[in-house]
Amino acid sequence: MEIAAPPAAVFAWLADSERRLEWMGALVESEPLTEGPPAVGSRYRDVFEDHGQRVELEAELEELDPPRRLRTSIVANGFESTSTQELEEAGDGTRLTTVVETVYTKRVGRIFAPLVTRHAQKQLEADHARLKELVESGQRG
Repeated sequence: MEIAAPPAAVFAWLADSERRLEWMGALVESEPLTEGPPAVGSRYRDVFEDHGQRVELEAELEELDPPRRLRTSIVANGFESTSTQELEEAGDGTRLTTVVETVYTKRVGRIFAPLVTRHAQKQLEADHARLKELVESGQRG
C-alpha cells in the first residue's frame, strides 16, 4: 500500500495501542503488558471481535527499527503468527508492506485455514485503507 506521508508518520501508528484501536477494525481492546514506550520485548494483550467471535491474544514486539520495520509475534488459542511490517520511501510517501505468517495449532484451525486466511486478508486490506485515510488526513499522527 502507498501512503502519502513520510515513513516516520506512518510508523507512529503501528506499535501504539491507542492508535491501532483507531485503524484496526476488529481490534476492540489493546492493553500494554509492559511499561514504557514500545521497544523490543514490549508485550500487549489484544482482543479482536469479528462475526460474533472473540479472540484474545498476546503479542510481543520482536523487532523495532523505526521508521523502517516492525515485527510482532502473536500467540492465541489455536494459532501462532508473525506479522512483519516494512516501510520504505516511495516518492514523497511511504510504501507499507505487511506479511503475516500463521501456523494453526489446532486441527479445526487447519481445516478452516483457507477460509480464515481469505477473511483475514480482506480485513487487513480494509485496515490498511483506514490507516491510509487517518495518516493522510493528519489525524493524531
